[in-house]
Parts: sequence; C-alpha cells; structure tokens
Amino acid sequence: MDAEEVTNNAEAPAASPPPGTDASPPDDPIDDVPPPFSEEGQEPEPQLEAAPEPPAEADGGWSASRKRTYAAAGFVFLATVALYGGLRHPSGEVAPSLAVTTTAATPTASATATNAAADAGAPEADARPRTFRVASYKGDDAVELVEATVGKRTLLAAFAKAGLSHNESARVLKAFDGQRRFDKPGPKDTFTFARDKASRKLLAFEYEVSPTEVFQARDTDGHLVAKKLDLTVERRRVTAGFLVADGLKAAITQASLDADVLKRLDDALDGHLELADIHAGARLRIVATEARVEGVFSRYETIEAVEYLPPRNNVAPLRVYAFGEGKKAAHYDAKGQRPYHGGWRMPIPLARITSRFNPHRMHPVLHRVMPHNGIDFAGSTGTPVYAVAPGTLKFAADSGPCGNMVQILHSNGLVSAYCHLSKFAPSLKAGQKVEGRQLVGYVGQTGRVTGPHLHFAVKKGAAFIDPLSLKMGGVQVLPKGDRDAFGEKKKEMDALLDGIALPTAPVTDADGGAEADDVNLDEDPDDDK
Repeated sequence: MDAEEVTNNAEAPAASPPPGTDASPPDDPIDDVPPPFSEEGQEPEPQLEAAPEPPAEADGGWSASRKRTYAAAGFVFLATVALYGGLRHPSGEVAPSLAVTTTAATPTASATATNAAADAGAPEADARPRTFRVASYKGDDAVELVEATVGKRTLLAAFAKAGLSHNESARVLKAFDGQRRFDKPGPKDTFTFARDKASRKLLAFEYEVSPTEVFQARDTDGHLVAKKLDLTVERRRVTAGFLVADGLKAAITQASLDADVLKRLDDALDGHLELADIHAGARLRIVATEARVEGVFSRYETIEAVEYLPPRNNVAPLRVYAFGEGKKAAHYDAKGQRPYHGGWRMPIPLARITSRFNPHRMHPVLHRVMPHNGIDFAGSTGTPVYAVAPGTLKFAADSGPCGNMVQILHSNGLVSAYCHLSKFAPSLKAGQKVEGRQLVGYVGQTGRVTGPHLHFAVKKGAAFIDPLSLKMGGVQVLPKGDRDAFGEKKKEMDALLDGIALPTAPVTDADGGAEADDVNLDEDPDDDK
C-alpha cells in the first residue's frame, strides 16, 4: 500500500473505552480492505453512531480526572474530523456528503510558462487524486500491476496477452454487465489490473476509454463490484511563450508544457504551417485549454490561439484562432480564413495564385498566344514546397527552362511537376516513395523567369490538365454572420497573446530573395516542359 492510500485511509485516533464497555472492533473496521458495495453497486452511506453512555461509578459519578480524560479525547476526535474536512470512506473515496462533480468547461484558472521556467517538463499536479485508482498499487511489492492497450485485437485476446486468465476475464466481463458494453472496444482503450502476487487473486480492474471515462471493478468479499468512476474534471487556460533552439519538442519541454501539446499544435496549424518548417530561431506564443482529472494534468483539449514568429524578419508573423463549436470548430487566420483539404493538397499552403491554367494565354512579353500549361503560386525564395499527393519520385534535377524541377508519378497515372525551385529537399532521388505533404523543395527563380515563384503543372498521359480540376484544397472564408463573433474572440485572444513574454529573437540575416508581388511573373514559352 502506498503513502497516498495511508493518507486517505487515516481516521481520527479513537479514545480508550470507559471501563465496562465492549472493547471489540466495530462491525466495519477502517483498514486496508475495501468495504462491500450494496446490491446496486453503490457505496454504503457512512453512519455516525451515538457514543455509548459512560457507566456510572460506584460513588455515583466519574472522577474529575476521568472527565478531563474523555473531554480531551473528544476534542482530539473533533479536531481531526475538522482537519480532514469530513469523513472518508474506508476505500479512500470522498463520502457522498462530499460528492465529486464535473466542473464547467469554462477555464477557471490561468498559468503562464516560458522557456526559462525553472522546472522543465510536464505540468505538475496541483492536488493528490481523491478517487481510488488501480494505479495506486504501483510500488507495492506484494501486488502485480499490469497496464495494457487493446490495440487491434479482440478484447479477450488483449486480456489474454496482458496475462489475464480465461476465468479472470469472465469475472471482469460479468462484473461490468449492465455497467459497460465491451462488444466494440476502441483500439486506443487501455486497461489496468492489480493482482496479489502470493494468492494470484485479482484485486482490482480498470478500463479507460478516455481520461474522464473510466470504469472500475474491485474485489469485495470475493466478488468484483463494478462502477463508472465519478471524476472531478477541471479545465483551465494556460499560456506559454518560447524560443525554438534545439528543436520544437525540446522547446516545448523547456517551457514546462507536456509533449501532448504537439498534437494540438499540429491540428491548429494544419494547412497554415507545417510543424516540420518551424526551425531554430522561431518563436511561438500559445493560449491553450488543459484538462485536469482529479487535480492531475490529463491532456490539452485545444489550442485557443497561437502566434508563430519566423526566424527570418522578412516573413510576416502568423496568428491563428480557434472558432466554432463541435464539427464546425476550426482554426482561422487573422482574416477569418481557414484551409480545407480536397483529394489533392496545395503545394504551398494559402499561397496566392498569380497566373492560372490557360491554353490560349497571351504571352506578357512576346505578345502572342502561347499556352500556360500550369498555375503559378506567389512565394518568396526559400518558401517550402510540398508534394500534392503520395507517389513515386520520377525526376529531381535541372530541367533547363523550368529550372530545378521535381516530377512525381501518382497512383492514378497523373504526373505533378514543381518548377523553378531554388533547391531540392535533402536526400531526394528518383524511384523513392513520396508522401502527401512531404517537403520536395523550396521556391526559387531558376530557369527562364524574371522573379521567384512556383510553376505547378499536372500531366495526364501526354496532355497537360488544369491542376485546379483535381479538387485541390482551398481556402474557406467565415460567413458574414460569424464575423462579428470571430472579431470579438480574436480581440480577446490578441490581448492574451500580446501579454505573453517572449525571449529576444536571435540576430539573423534577412533573406535577400525578391518578393513575388514585386516582380513580373513572366513564363518562358518552354515552361511547360
């Protein structure tokens, strides 16, 4: 039994009984054995029995010294009850008079972390768990504690792999009959069980669907009694600002954030920015909502707002804001725009199209009709370019008029081409498999062009087709009816972001590449190679 259980099971010191009274233990002793539950699976209501009347002594009353002794004992009992805030069930759970409830989802507290925090790592617990959890057996040398994930197996197969016998599995499932159906377990569901090493007796079992949805069965007089745990859940807002020096994950840890924030950050920036493109020298400010279960950090539920300050001072900062509820929730930029995904992805997220596919285009320099067999995306030199879909790398080299070009053969026979790149992504070679959204190169102005941009083309057989006909991802703008509410949310988040302290940005040289908006994006007649 660990220290936490000892603390939870502690009771007020009992006074010695008066002479003549029964000194045997009460019917429901407070010890390490959990009490039985009622037939309905509920804990019995703790009752306070009236103190026994002291027997009269032969001389017609107690002595003054005895009266003082019992008065002192009574004071110690009352003081101990006041100290512990009420009676506790022998299992360590709060008695019904101190019912555990779920708090509102509104953030109730604020905490700020910076990359200079003294205690790096995950958020610390601000309170000891108040509900018995099977994991509390950890550290008990007499108990075997096993934790496992269901995975892609059947539930019985997962139980067997974890070490539960057929009979033990049957006992667990029977205990949960009417409490929880296990016909469709989730692959990420986890379970934990504790077993006495000497007797091999199953002491407790716990099944976790999520940190807030937990089912538990405990041995009571030889029977497993199951229930769904009623856990205290607190949601609160946290803010952090940090500099990326040795990688994003290391920066997050140094800012006293849990690594779980990476998943939420990836969701928030999806389509706006790739996490792989956040390099040393970048700075971020984050406003997030975290959930704490029983006072212990559980996970980050959402990123309410994030600001990205790139290491290059000629690239504009990016801020995105969470807006909407349920399935409509998404992260929008300051203009109220968010990217959406089609079957194919854009090679440069949110980039402006400066020239569209046009078989009858009038050449801007030669002043004669010459086809433009692709689309042009604005971008400064060094802007990352990504594969629009999975495929096989067909070509990555200097192609003449198209400059540095990458070609990818996709499963449907289409070939995508990325032209005028300043350089290729590392380790690209013909024949290798390429994933969708994989970095393939960087915007440049190699070949016959007058300024940096990406020329993107798609071929079907021997003919060029309009890339936009492939239902590529695009940009969705907030409806007019939501813009006022978004503006209010943005104003609130901007105030929070502006109030987060940031480390000083490192001194870097500005990228000398020309902005695509400032040049004539002229295409050479051979640009459709």
